[in-house]
Amino acid sequence: MKNSVKNLLLALALSLPMLVFFLGYFIQHSPELRPTGFIQYDNVSYIAYAKQYLDAGGFHFLYSNPFSDHEGTPIYFQAQTFFFALLLKLGIPAGWILIPFQLLCAVICFRLLAAIYDKLQPEKKFRTWNIWLLCWGGGLLTFAGMFYYAITQPNVPFTEGILSLDPEKGWWGLNQGRALFFSCEAYYHALFYSCIFFLLQKKWLPALIVLAILSLSHPFTGIELIVIVLLYCGWELLQRKKSIPAWFVGGVVIICAFHLWYYLVYLEKFPEHASVSQQYALNWKLRWYRMLPAYGITGALALASVYSAGLRNFFSYPSNRLLAAWFLGAFLLSNHELFITARQPVHFTRGYIWTSLFLLGLPALQRTDQFLKRRYGKVALVVMGIIFFADNAYWIFNNIRARSVNPYTSYITSEQERVFDILNDKSSGHTLLVSTDPVMGYLGSVYTKSYPYYSHPFTTPFALEKWKVMKNFSEKGTIDSSWRHKDLDFLVRTKDSAAFHSLLMLPSEGIIKTGHYIIFRYRP
Repeated sequence: MKNSVKNLLLALALSLPMLVFFLGYFIQHSPELRPTGFIQYDNVSYIAYAKQYLDAGGFHFLYSNPFSDHEGTPIYFQAQTFFFALLLKLGIPAGWILIPFQLLCAVICFRLLAAIYDKLQPEKKFRTWNIWLLCWGGGLLTFAGMFYYAITQPNVPFTEGILSLDPEKGWWGLNQGRALFFSCEAYYHALFYSCIFFLLQKKWLPALIVLAILSLSHPFTGIELIVIVLLYCGWELLQRKKSIPAWFVGGVVIICAFHLWYYLVYLEKFPEHASVSQQYALNWKLRWYRMLPAYGITGALALASVYSAGLRNFFSYPSNRLLAAWFLGAFLLSNHELFITARQPVHFTRGYIWTSLFLLGLPALQRTDQFLKRRYGKVALVVMGIIFFADNAYWIFNNIRARSVNPYTSYITSEQERVFDILNDKSSGHTLLVSTDPVMGYLGSVYTKSYPYYSHPFTTPFALEKWKVMKNFSEKGTIDSSWRHKDLDFLVRTKDSAAFHSLLMLPSEGIIKTGHYIIFRYRP
């Protein structure tokens, strides 16, 4: 069998844990629930962005914020959003886009990681085993969480603390494998690893092209890779190495300048984006007591590799300098609250720190594999695998073991489907959807043609002010003055009686009641 076929089969095999997760998502739910295809809250946003292209009424390379309360100005572009819009245009349902896209990108990621491994570690012994550790290994977060609960919560079963030290119960993805589940991260990682692979191969033009695409795809991962490549180029210049062409360095500087101008200057000129940007400037940081168990194993392997080879000798290799620049860039950005205003520091983790340390530690890992097998046999490797795989294995198991019984963004009921059909029937791109159920308002950006007044707490412009308006409406029935001259669809939960009684004072074009919702149409 050809190596290319073997490597493809390996990449497909490495995707099986993701397939198990998604199968669990489709199977493990109450019969009254319908999977939406949005496994995580933010996933809805990506399709809502893409839908703006279709609702714009004409072709445009840019899209507007779908969570604005009006037809916004097209100012945004992301490569994957444009691709999703094409799929929607072809008639592919919104819920059928992200999961196949994630799986495809994950296969590409695993194939690239195998190629990067082969470039760094030509020795074939333990190759498949080590690539599995690279793709699905983790740290000591599960064991540290149990130990932490056993010490601090003696009256609570220690198993309850398994995910207590893992940020957002593991959804931030501090190791490589788990990061691929979140939104479009598999796509960002595929671009990131492509660039690293091309740099190792000294294929400068493809590396520059991929860097530009990633810059146009995501602000966080884009600047992270830009910083890493700039650090690498700077290190090579300090070493007086002339292997990197000047035009490549110039190209990286231009991409960096454009990235900073677009995200920090151009977009900030628009008040609604400035509001969203401020809402996202959160000090979500990666604390030391999470870093130590998350990166303890790979960090120790990296230090062992450097120590055994000697500092000067280890970094005499360009590949090790690139990996060190990768680690340094990712680590500094993941802790940037120490230097500048915090903009979600933990957003720069996503497995990038862990993966760079793992690759730096390959020489020590290879020696560890050989020692354990020679001294203790394959049983030692199994124990090693249990430790390495525990974080991801438990996280996947924990997410698919419980049967989902409540609707949210991941699942909706047949009644909610009917509500969206009713809303979409007579709504247009000029309709404002005011929903006392913020999740329904959020999903309405995908399932209807209207704009939600308030939905996503961070991407809704001026979200705090709008949340207060919605709170007064649902609890006191206060109707905001800004609503009175717009085409409105009110979606009110039946328990929000104050809001409904206030609506009865307005001229109605129709009132439709379902089990849990009341739809009230107002056309001034």
